[in-house]
Amino acid sequence: MTEKLHLSDTYMTRFEAVVVAVREHQGRSGIVLDRTAFHAEGGGQPADRGTAGEAFVEDVVEVGGEVLHLLGSGPAPAPGARVACAVDWARRLDHVQQHHGQHLLSAAFDRIHGAATLSFHLGAATCTIDLDAPPARMTAEALAAAEAEANRLVWADLPVDARERSPEEAAALPLRKDAVKGLRIVVVGGGDSGPVVDASPCGGTHPRRTGEVGVVAVLRAQKWGPGTRVEFACGGRVLGLLHQAEDRLARASAALRCAPAELVGAVEKLAEEGSARRKELDRMLGSLAAVEAVRLEGTAAAPAPVVARLDGSLGSPAGLKAVGQALASRGRTALLGGLEGGRAHLCFARARGPGAHLGELLRESAALLGGKGGGAPDLAQGSGPDAGRLDEALAAAAAHAGGGAGG
Repeated sequence: MTEKLHLSDTYMTRFEAVVVAVREHQGRSGIVLDRTAFHAEGGGQPADRGTAGEAFVEDVVEVGGEVLHLLGSGPAPAPGARVACAVDWARRLDHVQQHHGQHLLSAAFDRIHGAATLSFHLGAATCTIDLDAPPARMTAEALAAAEAEANRLVWADLPVDARERSPEEAAALPLRKDAVKGLRIVVVGGGDSGPVVDASPCGGTHPRRTGEVGVVAVLRAQKWGPGTRVEFACGGRVLGLLHQAEDRLARASAALRCAPAELVGAVEKLAEEGSARRKELDRMLGSLAAVEAVRLEGTAAAPAPVVARLDGSLGSPAGLKAVGQALASRGRTALLGGLEGGRAHLCFARARGPGAHLGELLRESAALLGGKGGGAPDLAQGSGPDAGRLDEALAAAAAHAGGGAGG
């Protein structure tokens, strides 16, 4: 059994250990040490990294009760060798800030909103907790209140005591959740600092005081199953996100030629102008489609379908649809195709009422293009990557519709 030094001393980053075994795990080489300060992946917290002798420790996992240090570059130490090991402190500190910040944030949601944390994930950029409360309860005001309470605990710089407890000690603590994997319990507050503000079973790494978390920032929340997933960041990550946001604001402001404080107004104005332009383009496309429908109507005598391959804006999915609907309004069946973005596009349309099921017909034609499509009996669209077979697909559709090609 490997002695886990980090559970009693989060700040230990250098130690010596003896290699007691060499193992293979999922095609990777790893070593088992008699003692370690490397935290293994678990409980939502990623593993530590560092070095063992001259080898890089790139992951740490627990397999069959053994702590296995998976190695990357560098020569692997032999069994029985005594090696000097070092934990990557920057990574450890980041994980300590995120993990303990999660404890404080989960305690805040539990205390203020009665929302329990079901799971925790410490990601590469941000972290998440999944709450058992529905999104309707986790309003912007509710999130802000939990964030403020978590930061109150951070800035109070309360003592943190993470260690194994006796059954009697554990029974006397106000546990936020039941202990299921031992009695190592992280207690915040208590003693001369006042009452215990949080007590939670945990095998992760934690600071000596809450102030070392620095800050907790709730970023956003979304529905996750019946509950809510809350995304957040703590400590140094918040500073990184702030710099990233400032950089994005600066670049966006430069692109729109406005001050950062004026960016929202500039974006709103740009969105309004874009919407107005789209409406004008739609109007112009509709007018052009109406003119094209009149021209195409004369290329095939009714009741034969109008079959045509359109170019330019009318050959786009929106253009094909506009022309098809214009022809349908004139009582004609339209079998239209066009090219855009390196793909062949189809639109089949007719007046509502009895007639061929154009959705089924288009599905067959789109298959000739190596693509998919379908729709209602009177209007269907689709596309495929084999643009060279567009004329063949239109001809096949015309044959099945009972008319000849035209246009």
